[in-house]
Amino acid sequence: MKVCIITANMGNMDKDQQPVEQSIPTDFYKFNDENFLPRVNALSSRLQARIPKIFGWQMIPGYDYYIWIDSSFTIKSPDTAKWFVEQCEQEDIDMVFFKHPERNSLKEEADFIKEKLKQRNYYLYPRYHNEIFDEMLAEMYEDKTFIDNLLIADAEFVYKNTSRLKEFAREWWYWTSRYNVNDQFGLSYALHKTKIKYKIINQHYLYTDYMTYTRGKWRK
Repeated sequence: MKVCIITANMGNMDKDQQPVEQSIPTDFYKFNDENFLPRVNALSSRLQARIPKIFGWQMIPGYDYYIWIDSSFTIKSPDTAKWFVEQCEQEDIDMVFFKHPERNSLKEEADFIKEKLKQRNYYLYPRYHNEIFDEMLAEMYEDKTFIDNLLIADAEFVYKNTSRLKEFAREWWYWTSRYNVNDQFGLSYALHKTKIKYKIINQHYLYTDYMTYTRGKWRK
C-alpha cells in the first residue's frame, strides 16, 4: 500500500510546517512557488493551488491513497495517514470528506458569501469578489437530477487511485476554473455528476485528533 499526503502553499500564504513522521509508510509532497512555478500570466496563486488539489493523482502517479491537507493545517498526529486510509478502506468507496459544519447546500454557501462580499468582509472579499455565483448555480440547477443538499468542507480529504477518479477530477476542475475558485461548489456537483463513490464524515473538520488549523482564529 502506497500512501502520500499532498499540500500546496502557493504564494507563500501560510507558514511552512514540518509534518510529523507517520506510523505507516507515507510520502509527503508540498507544492510551492519553487517547485511549481507561478503561472502568473494565467492563474492566481489560489487557483494554481487547486491543480495539485484536484490532480495530485496525475502529478504524482503511482500511489494507492492520496490525502489532501490544506496548507492552513499542520499534521499533529503520527496516525493521521493511517486514520485517513482507514476511513477509505471500504471496498467500493473512492473518496472520503468532512461535511461542512455550518451550511447544508451550495445556495446557502453562495448566499452567505455574497452577503459577506457586500460587507467587504476582510477575509472573504479578497478571496471571492468577482467570482461567479448565480450563473454557476443556474447551470447546475438545469440538471433536474441534481439535489442541492450537500456542502463539504474540503480542506482535508482522502481518495483512492481508481479509474472513476479521472472523470470526477476533470468535472470538478471545470466548475472551479469556469466559475468559482471556491472549489466547494464544484465538488458537490462533481460528486453527483460522475457518480463516484464517496463517504461523508460528520465530525467537525477543525476539531480532530489529527490536524491543527494554523491561521489563528477561525473566520466564519
